[in-house]
Amino acid sequence: MIGKHRTFTFALAVALLMLLAVGSIASADGPYQNDQDNGVKEVCIDGYVINHREIPVDGTKTTPPLVVSVVDANGNVVATSNVDEDGYFKFEGLAEGEYNLQMQLPPGWEGIVPQARLEGVAETGLTQFDETEGCHRVVFKIRRLVTIPVLKWEEQLDGTVIPGEDWKVTATPVKDPFAKVVTITITNGQGSLTLTPGTWTVAETVKAGWTPVTPATVTRVIDQYEAGELNEIVFKNREPACHPQITITKVGYGTNANGDPEALGTLSGWKFTVSRADKSAPAVTKVTGGDGRAVFEDLMPGVYKVEETVQKGWEVLGDNPVTVVLMDCEEVDVTFENQELIGDLRITGKKLFKAWEKPYKGTVVGLPGWTITAKLVGTDAMTSTTTNALGEYEFTAEALAAAGMGFPGAAIKVCEEDRDNWIHVTPECVVVRFPYPVPADYTGEVVNFTNVQDPPLEGTAAYNTGKASGSCRAYHQVVPGDTLAKISGKYGAAMTGIIRANGIRNADVIYLGQKLCIP
Repeated sequence: MIGKHRTFTFALAVALLMLLAVGSIASADGPYQNDQDNGVKEVCIDGYVINHREIPVDGTKTTPPLVVSVVDANGNVVATSNVDEDGYFKFEGLAEGEYNLQMQLPPGWEGIVPQARLEGVAETGLTQFDETEGCHRVVFKIRRLVTIPVLKWEEQLDGTVIPGEDWKVTATPVKDPFAKVVTITITNGQGSLTLTPGTWTVAETVKAGWTPVTPATVTRVIDQYEAGELNEIVFKNREPACHPQITITKVGYGTNANGDPEALGTLSGWKFTVSRADKSAPAVTKVTGGDGRAVFEDLMPGVYKVEETVQKGWEVLGDNPVTVVLMDCEEVDVTFENQELIGDLRITGKKLFKAWEKPYKGTVVGLPGWTITAKLVGTDAMTSTTTNALGEYEFTAEALAAAGMGFPGAAIKVCEEDRDNWIHVTPECVVVRFPYPVPADYTGEVVNFTNVQDPPLEGTAAYNTGKASGSCRAYHQVVPGDTLAKISGKYGAAMTGIIRANGIRNADVIYLGQKLCIP
């Protein structure tokens, strides 16, 4: 027990001696004077400045160099530390307390953590720092933003240049997962790309038909410590050779209940052909689409003929074909209009005179003033008209309707006036029938009448060669191929004499086996 007591007494004495020694040191002007004399505890703060890729930023290469400041709660700067080439900074011997660590950002730099605007101050905010083993670790994450001008030029066909408009330029980072693709639109030939340091692929989106004069894709390496303005990126393209074009619009019209034209709108399915007047290129045919348009593109300057293929049941309103002269890069619009036809229930024809003697011998001439009648078969409904100076007549749809016979399916007997001393070469009456239903392209019925004069005037050759109708010097039985002209020539008899001797009313009609008197 005595040995153990002595040992404890010795240890206590040694401890007292050490306390005395510490007291003597604290009274000196040494590093621990405040801690021991004033009871103030010290703290250490350090950290790194890193970029957006989490790589340390060399604080000595920025302009100006990077400096981290310690600011107390009263806004006083109590300590500063330069950021070294490894991005490291450190503060030692700080008293415990609240501090705000601040770093002024150089031009072109912004704070990521903590956030700070370009060229602003990145600051952590007031934070309580207590004594601890080692140093409190603080991080500043910042990035350099570099603006690169982009110029865009458009070269015209004549070699002149103008600022480009509405071109897309895209910058893509190379092997940098921390950076994003940047796309801009060029306006008035200018734009700018704001990029982070690293390697970028910058490419323009080349418009259809344009030819790049400069490379459409370039590589740009950006150094985060590079100072001053950076050279621009220039893109230049040559405009495509322009070609004239012809755009055809097809418009149709129908007929309303009042008989007036009614616009139907643009029509699809109509065929148009465009051909060069000099035939230096093959003709091109297209069909109007659902919008009623057909576009002929990539034409060469010159003179063209534009022609539509008119469909059955329609008529053209205007010119067809149309001549178009194309110069330079013109775009010419051509409109074709057509009227849809409706069946026309009318009857037209001519009254003709077949002459024996000069000056009309061998020809037919229209006879004016001849009455033509139309009668609805099976009824008493009838109307009449008179031939004009050319021997023409017409029963219009309106006239037939007014007479009660202008309807689909009607059978109408058309007769010419029967006059003395005239022989019917064609039938005196003809029955026509209107179709039912009436096709759109139906234009009515045509009935012509032809006569010769009987007898020929006294003193003419035809009159002198004839013989009395009551005397037959021979008889002829009609065989296949016979005509009155052939029979007349065979027997040397006047054809008018044969006609009168046999009471023939139509000189063009004789019958197989018919027995004819040859006067």
